[in-house]
Order: sequence, then structure tokens, then C-alpha cells
Amino acid sequence: MSRPHEGRRTRPHALRDQLTAALAEIARIDRPLARSTAQIRDTLWAPPRVVVVGRVKAGKSTLVNALIGDLVADTAATECTKVVAVYQDGAPARAEAVKIGGARHTVRLVDGRPTELGCPTDQVAYLDRFLPSRLLRNMVLIDTPGLATITTGNEQATRRALIDGFGQTRDASVNADAAIFLFDATPRADEVQFLRELGFSAVNTIGALAKADTLGEGAFGDVDPIDAARAQSAVIAESMSASLLTVQPVAGLLAQTAQTGQFTESDADALAALAGLSDTSLELWLEAETPSIGTDAERDRLLDLLGEYGLRHARKLAPRGAHAVNSWLQQRSGVDELRANIELDLTRSVLITRAVRACTEIEHLALTHPAGGQIRSYLRQVRQTPQAHTMAEFKAMRALTRSDPESPWVGELRQILIGSGIAGRIGLPPTADRNTVAAELDRRLRQVHEAGLMGGSAAEEQAVAVLLRTYSMMRRAI
Repeated sequence: MSRPHEGRRTRPHALRDQLTAALAEIARIDRPLARSTAQIRDTLWAPPRVVVVGRVKAGKSTLVNALIGDLVADTAATECTKVVAVYQDGAPARAEAVKIGGARHTVRLVDGRPTELGCPTDQVAYLDRFLPSRLLRNMVLIDTPGLATITTGNEQATRRALIDGFGQTRDASVNADAAIFLFDATPRADEVQFLRELGFSAVNTIGALAKADTLGEGAFGDVDPIDAARAQSAVIAESMSASLLTVQPVAGLLAQTAQTGQFTESDADALAALAGLSDTSLELWLEAETPSIGTDAERDRLLDLLGEYGLRHARKLAPRGAHAVNSWLQQRSGVDELRANIELDLTRSVLITRAVRACTEIEHLALTHPAGGQIRSYLRQVRQTPQAHTMAEFKAMRALTRSDPESPWVGELRQILIGSGIAGRIGLPPTADRNTVAAELDRRLRQVHEAGLMGGSAAEEQAVAVLLRTYSMMRRAI
């Protein structure tokens, strides 16, 4: 029996385990089925493939560096930044350009980054990057050159790899399960449309409000820009709930510096020399042709690593050393919260998406194999479990976001999919007692019953039927 505060990840992981067990039974029927089910099983258990999308100069490569913890993605404009790059775990570290026809060739790395592709960019489908990385053991990151921009070549490269696919090259190497949508202001309509063309929606997309340390009045304004970014993120998340799971502010530069170990004790010494300056004096120091403290090179390096926001606030910590500064950078950057969103919300979504796909593939096996009845019986056993209802919730949400994104049921389904425990899945705090949870479930059941009598679009009727079962199952479980 599930409990009111069961773990957020329990149901999709249990569903994957059940499907894996069913595939093992099907594999015993004969060798061809063993080969087919092995492919389905491998996809179920493969690391989630997460694509980072956004406009040119939105900070995508900086964020990729921060998430991976190494300076692997070039943040300056080079020919290698004009193609899609796929980062996955592998040793030794290497890069391979994959051409449109599928041919591969090795790309030389300089300081850990590729500088030349060895062929025209319009002949390259994507760049495969292999790195020994703890994070990449659990996730594949896909960096894109940019979307919906005046730089049409960049958008075409993104479309080529992620939408058009070039036939045989649209395989698991590029096909993404989920997206991090990076923007530095309220997303524009053409960006949202591009996401939909890529196949992403509120069920598998996290928004990231980039450059949070520069928003509002900036580093020297009266309002802390990161605090302003948090407030703005909440507004965007509410207004775009039909397109995004959540929105997390992130200061990519601070995150990159903290995660890649660039800020050293020498940098801490240079920054500590500024600790005694007032904010006004610090602004004058930044604007001076020749700095009164330190050298031009030291000032440029500190700005490159910290930006104005980091300089203003981290200098008070610098006398305590590089570790204190790096800890503060990581905490203020928002990268830990973003990583948690990826590991919990997006991973959960990917598990459900792949479970839906696996069921479809098992159904196809049943249609084409003499032992179809036996195969269907194993699949039926999985679909009758409470965990399998997660797939119905997911499909109802996906159908609504495509046909009627303004429907009030979108918000309820979204909360059910991302919430933690029964209380969290119906919008209550985790500390809510049993009576409070029961009363809210009873209210929702009445509301869903009334909606079922009124009718609606096909997607709405599907959502109502799914919600009725969801709330009934929850009510019995508490």
C-alpha cells in the first residue's frame, strides 16, 4: 500500500522494473524475441538524453560546462559551436564528427576542446564528445548552436540534428528525451513553437532563466538580481505551465566558475584586496582605465570568472580563501537546484516516456509474432498495476498540452506528475495530515465527477477519466 508521503521517484522506477521483468519473460519464448526485447530493455535503462536549447548567447555552453564540471564546451564562437554537440560518458576523452551520411572522423582536441571540424559545418550532423564524467554516467547532454535567431545557420544546424534527422542519422545519438530551455527574459512565441516542433512540452521541459546575476538593476542595484530572477521565474512558471514543468533561475558564469575549479587561491588573494572598498569605490575601480589595486590582467580575470555580481559580493569572503568563495558561488548560482530538477523531474518524465514507448513496441511484437497472446498477457499484467497508471496520467497531460493547453486540467495533471507523495501530488504541503489530504481528495473527486457529466473535448474527457481513477486510487491508499 502506498503512503500519503511516498517518494517522488517510486512509481516510475517501479514501472521500469515491472516492464524489465515482463521483457525477461518474453525473451524466454525464442531467440528473435530475446534480441528484440534486449533492445527495448537497453532503451529503458539508458541514461536520459537531455538537450539544452535557447537563443545564441543565451549561455547554453556555459551551463553545459557547469553541469559537467569541466571546460569542455567552447563559449566563444568557433566553427565547432555551429553544430550540435552530444556529451556522453566514455574514455579516453575524444571527439568525433558525424557527417550527414553517418560517416565519422576524429576531431583533434586542444586543451580539451575541439577547434576545427575537418570539413564544412553544413556537412556535419553532430559532434560526438566522449568524456570520463560522473555526471555523464547518468545523463547524456546535448548542446545546440541556437534556435529562432537571426543566425539562420545555427538554427538550421539545430533543426537538422533534432528535427529533420537525415534519415539514418536520426538515431539514439541525437534523439533527446527531455529539454532544458534556456532564456534570459520571458520566452518568445517563436522559441516556444520551436520547442514544440522538437517534440517537447510541459511533460519533459524545464525552463532555466539564464544570467540571473545580471537581471533587473544589475549587480550594483538596490534589489539583488538573483532574488529578482527567482521572483521572475515564479511568474514565468505560472504563465507557461502548459509548456514548462518548472522554471529555475541560474547564474551560468558563477556556476561554471564554481564547478570547474578555475577560481584559485591566487584569485582569492587578488579579490581579498578589494574587500575593504565601498560599493561606490568598487564601481570606480571597475571603470578606471588603470586599476588602483592589482593589475589590468587581474581585474580582467576576476571579471571573467565572477562578473560584477560575483566581484561585489564574493570579495567579503575572499580573505577566507578560494574554497569559501567557490562554495558561495555554487550556492548563489542555482546550479544545485537546477541539477535536482533534472535528476528528479526530468528523469521521472523520461522514465514514463520510455515506458510508454516500450509498451508500444511490445504491442508491435505481439502483433507480428505467433506467440502474440502470451506476449500480451505479460504486458497486461504490467498495465494492471497501480504504477502503470502513471502512463495514463502522462498521456492525458501530453494530449491536453497539444490540443487544449489552457484547460484547467493541465495544472492538475502537471502537479500529479511532478509532486512528491500523495500530499504533494494534490498541491498540499508534505506535512499535511491524513484528514486534510482526505478532504482535498474528496473535493477533487466531486469536481471531476461533475466535469464528467458536462462533457468536453476528447482530450478533456480522457483527462477527466484518468483523474477520476488517480484520485480514487489515492483515496483508497490513505
